[in-house]
Amino acid sequence: MLARLLLVLFLICQTGTAAAQLYGLIDNRAKTATWEQATDKQSLVQHLTQNLTSDTDKARAIAAWIAFQMQRDGYRRYVLIKASDQNRLAPEPLPNDPFITRIGTPRDFAELFQELASLAGLKAVTIDGFAGKNIRAFRYQAPKYRAGETLYHFWTQTNYPLQRYQATWNAVQIDDEWRLLDTYFMIADDDLYAAKTIRTDFAMKSFLKQRLRRHPTVRTLTSAKRIDNDYFLAKPRRFAKTHFPLDSQWQLLSVPLTWASFINQ
Repeated sequence: MLARLLLVLFLICQTGTAAAQLYGLIDNRAKTATWEQATDKQSLVQHLTQNLTSDTDKARAIAAWIAFQMQRDGYRRYVLIKASDQNRLAPEPLPNDPFITRIGTPRDFAELFQELASLAGLKAVTIDGFAGKNIRAFRYQAPKYRAGETLYHFWTQTNYPLQRYQATWNAVQIDDEWRLLDTYFMIADDDLYAAKTIRTDFAMKSFLKQRLRRHPTVRTLTSAKRIDNDYFLAKPRRFAKTHFPLDSQWQLLSVPLTWASFINQ
């Protein structure tokens, strides 16, 4: 039994190592891209995808750049958790251009990936739902969502405690097949947030203004970061361990999970 367990752990480690080696050069280009190479989105995409021909490599270059050079918005996370704990609707996010400030919410990450992917000639969509590595321990009623409903309108109904898990991610078409990825979750460190000690809108607005005046260095953005490959072009069944889309078709499963089966799997 112990020998079998050790073999499984070895294979998992080897898989992760193989993925890191496979994307090594692409990831390095994404991680070291300078501000001068990202003066605008088109220039950035041209730099990231230079000499890349496959859809997979182009998607990886863009996803890796976002994971390495974008920072999670710690203040927004605080706002959502506070509203969730108080069973009320969180206010709309503060105005922000994440491409310039390099800080964003899950939606910012996903929308940026979709935009950059489109510039690279890839077809991608954003997907709203719930996500979290501990979400299955959170027992709550099934979301009541109607197709076409905006996410904000959805939150005005009930479901306030679930706001801490609200998320947006992507599907990208690779060789005519839809594949799932979450650039926000690709940042391997769960506690890696910017502005995580900020507690007021005023302080956050000041933080964003400062980012507009003086951007952080590439080294500051990328230092100590590594990529979690489990969330890049993930197998649908594996992805469904942590992500539940409001539109069940984006589970990409032949038999979609219900909320109850998702929580209890």
